[in-house]
Amino acid sequence: MRVRDDLATMFCKRVATKIKKAKAELEEIRLAEREIVEALIGNYRTVLKHIDEGGPAHGALTKAAAMTAETRQALEGLDEEASVDEVATRQEGKVSPAVIALVKAQLVQAGGFGTVTKAVEGFGGFAKQYEQIEKVSAHHGNFWEVLLYGQIGRDRAVMFDRADNDKLKFTATSEDSRVPDALAHAQRHQAARGEYITAFNEEGKEVDLSFTTQNWRKGVVDKTRTGQFVRKHFEAMVFTALAEELRTGDVAVVGSEEYADWSEQLLAWEVVQETLGSYLVEVGLAEAGESAESDATFFRRQMEDKLRGAAAAADAGYPENDGLVIDPETGIRH
Repeated sequence: MRVRDDLATMFCKRVATKIKKAKAELEEIRLAEREIVEALIGNYRTVLKHIDEGGPAHGALTKAAAMTAETRQALEGLDEEASVDEVATRQEGKVSPAVIALVKAQLVQAGGFGTVTKAVEGFGGFAKQYEQIEKVSAHHGNFWEVLLYGQIGRDRAVMFDRADNDKLKFTATSEDSRVPDALAHAQRHQAARGEYITAFNEEGKEVDLSFTTQNWRKGVVDKTRTGQFVRKHFEAMVFTALAEELRTGDVAVVGSEEYADWSEQLLAWEVVQETLGSYLVEVGLAEAGESAESDATFFRRQMEDKLRGAAAAADAGYPENDGLVIDPETGIRH
C-alpha cells in the first residue's frame, strides 16, 4: 500500500516538476523571442524569394508549364482511347518525344519544389521551423501547455510505466470517468511514433476533452486534421489531468491509502442512521429529544433558516456597528 502511495506521489511530483520547467521555458522564450522572430522572418523571406517571380521555384514551374503546354498542344484532340498509331501520326511517326517531354516537365516541376524544401532544410528542417513557430505562439498566448511535452522528453516511458495498470490501477471516484478514459486512449496508442493519433476510442466515439482547459484543447486538436489528436500534446495533457485529479481525489488508486477512493471510506447509511440523532444535536441542527430528519430537503431548509437568521442579526446590529459603513447611494462598504 505504501509502495502504491509512493509511486502515485512520485508521478504527481514529476508532472508538477515538468509543468514548472515548461513555465520557466516560456519565460526564457519571452526573453529570446526577438531573436526567434527575426530568424523566422528571415527564413520566411528566403522561402518567398524562392517562390516569387524570378526565383528558382517560380522559374522551374513556369518552364514545366510551358513544356507541358507544348505537349498538350501537339496531342490536342486525342482522347484516352486513341491508338498508338494515331498518336504517332500526330508526332510524325514518333511517340517517345511527347512522353519524354512530359517526364522532363515533371522533373523540372519537382526540382522547383525541391529548391524550397532545400531552403527549409537549410534552416534546420521543417520540424525545427514548426518548433520555433510553436514557441512564439506559446509566448503570445501564455501557452506553456505546448511546451510541456518537450520537458517530458525521455521521461515519457517512465510516465507511462507509472500509469501502467500492473503498478497503479486508477479509478474514478464518481461517475465522471473522462480522465481515466483519456488515459486509456493514450495507453492504447503508447507505441505510436507518428505526430497524430485517432480521436476516436474503440467504440468509435470521440474521446471527450471537456474536462480540460481551452489552451490544452487548442494544443491537442489540429483544425486541419479532423478526427485526429496531436499525440505528444494529448499525452502531456493526460498526464497533467491525471496528476491533478489524484491530488483532488477525483481519481483514486486501487489498493492505496493516501490516494484511496474516499467514497468507499464513508459510513454505511444504516450505521449513520443509528447515530444521526445525537450527531444533529451535537452540531446544533436539532434539539435533544427531537426526531431526526435526514432528507436533503429538510437539511437545506435548516441551512436557509440559519442564513436568514444570521442576515437578520447582521442587519439589526448594523446601526451600532462602527466598524462597517455602507454608503446608501453606492452600496460601497467602508
